[in-house]
Amino acid sequence: MKNSANPFKVFEQTDKDSAAAEEGEYLNQFLLENKKRPVLLMLSGGSSLAALEYIGPTALGENLTISVLDERFSQDPEINNFHQVQKTDFYTLAFKAEASFFGTLPRNEDTMESLAKRWEANLRAWRQENPNGLIAATLGMGADGHANGMLPYPEDEKEFNRLFKTENWITYYNAGAKNKFPERLTTNVTFMKNVDLGFALVCGAEKKPAFERLIKKQGQVHELPALAWHEIKEVKIFTDIN
Repeated sequence: MKNSANPFKVFEQTDKDSAAAEEGEYLNQFLLENKKRPVLLMLSGGSSLAALEYIGPTALGENLTISVLDERFSQDPEINNFHQVQKTDFYTLAFKAEASFFGTLPRNEDTMESLAKRWEANLRAWRQENPNGLIAATLGMGADGHANGMLPYPEDEKEFNRLFKTENWITYYNAGAKNKFPERLTTNVTFMKNVDLGFALVCGAEKKPAFERLIKKQGQVHELPALAWHEIKEVKIFTDIN
């Protein structure tokens, strides 16, 4: 991994709601402090969306671009991650503030490949146009150590590397029986190297074994994909695990 020093700072709370609130407050402060600077904010889905409730309209503006960190290839509004973001008050406030968006809701004619290429082209164009801009991400981890849309491949390191350690920033693949949503697109290990600041919400006793391995940097990324967070320059982790 790139960072020899541990980039993590851990904030402990007594419960999940308090951890999400603290994450949201830190994220709000980051966006306020960098409102005049180009910021690309990559959002995790699921429980990580709770932190967005704490971001106020004054932190949002035209220099902000928003996308998701991973996607399920589906037009179903209950499955697609970007559609879940669109249902939040945060999205409404950001839209009114003239923020930009890199949407990942598939078009009727899309394949996973075509959506992946369009998404990657948008991300790379943003980086080229904003060489001094900041990339931030909200992060989440499953009990199995999966992160973004990168699922563990403990049985096949070569396959994990083929999928997630590529020249591309976006990986599209079929996870088969590994997940109930097998058709997936995700930012990968290579993209993590471009992230300046991560805001991670990791809650639940069932995640403690993986969380301890993550913090101690134990194991290999194909076994515990969240270890890719060590590629990020700085990560603030908000948790109720102690």
